[in-house]
Amino acid sequence: MTVVPPYDLLIRGGHVLDPGSGIDGRTDIAVAGGRIAAIAPEIDPAQARRVVEIRGADRYVVPGLIDIHTHVAHGATTPGVGMGCCDPDDVGVRSGVTTVVDCGSVGVANLGVFPTHILPKAATRVVVFVNAGSHAHTMPGWADVATLDDIDERAIAACVEHNPGLVSGVKLRLVGDIVNERGEEIVDRSKKVAREHRVPLMVHIGDLKAAERPRPDRMAEVTRHLLEVLEPGDVLTHLCTPNVGGVMDDVDATFPLIAEARARGVVLDPALGMGNFGYAVAKEQADRGLHPDTISSDVTLGGQKFHSLVECMAKFMAVGYSFRDVVSMTTGRAAAAIGLADEIGAIAVGRVADLTVLDLVRGDFTFVDTTKTRFSGEYGIVPVHTIRAGELIAPGWGTHPWGFLPESAETAGAGAR
Repeated sequence: MTVVPPYDLLIRGGHVLDPGSGIDGRTDIAVAGGRIAAIAPEIDPAQARRVVEIRGADRYVVPGLIDIHTHVAHGATTPGVGMGCCDPDDVGVRSGVTTVVDCGSVGVANLGVFPTHILPKAATRVVVFVNAGSHAHTMPGWADVATLDDIDERAIAACVEHNPGLVSGVKLRLVGDIVNERGEEIVDRSKKVAREHRVPLMVHIGDLKAAERPRPDRMAEVTRHLLEVLEPGDVLTHLCTPNVGGVMDDVDATFPLIAEARARGVVLDPALGMGNFGYAVAKEQADRGLHPDTISSDVTLGGQKFHSLVECMAKFMAVGYSFRDVVSMTTGRAAAAIGLADEIGAIAVGRVADLTVLDLVRGDFTFVDTTKTRFSGEYGIVPVHTIRAGELIAPGWGTHPWGFLPESAETAGAGAR
């Protein structure tokens, strides 16, 4: 009689790092039925149908990475017209990330793409925030919300009612002329919508084009109003922006408000993107004791060739954060930020088996920020394996022609693969 092994998969011999659970050392992890079935120093490999040996001093097993700011409404927006969106699995499981949050890639007019096309096909867990602007990113124009009427409360209510469980949050971008004219009003209306549906509000601060408009200082006024309005669980995104409207515009006026917001439970997320991260800003904030709660990529279709979540983690290591810090900010703390701490972001028996295996690579790496400032870092991070709900998935080639690692002297000028 054939004895069937009790475990589907065994991750064996790895250095397991889960800051939230206090795990930091060599541990075996067994998976059965898509969930973590056992965690022990030694698990007999004969007990598993498949064994993955983790070898190497700088190879780590961590909870599945979580990117709380992406744009994955693939097919709902038209590149060249609106913002281009990624395939969720390209920036998700094929990049070492098991959960992504789509942050307002579309409004209610196009949100149906998620239950119809994206969620049924994605191996990556996708959490959806609806844009406050009904037609956001689907038509030409910088602003998602150009008039107050673009925030259609009745339409959002109908969307939530007819798609139960789909909308996990509301996203507002504070950009465009309307911020100068009626910024406080669009913040208040968006917050009202989020509150009515008992979901968090995520707000983008910092406007690349604000300096072109009269009174760019209005952006700072609106940001201060926002900090007073945000409630526990809401997310301020682009913490480290060098653009007008960031939290460093008027430090004396803004820092007390941001301290109060954090004390209330507001999440501070950097969401780097191609246009929202200043190295000098992040360094000054760290020196002042202002640290992000999470790290996210804000990756778009164009941004896929700029960086990945693991490169964003490496950028914060270049700022001065430890590997343990950046893992925490993309696992347990990220799960808590999106209200899923009881489901994901930790390695524990009974949890969904979402895991990422990472190589921490020492070298002389070069990064670039929004201001085109180049800065150096000692570490790069590469995803080796992704395990999503117990399924072993190989990461793709990576962001750059040479792979996932940041630029170095060896890779500079490398051509396409």
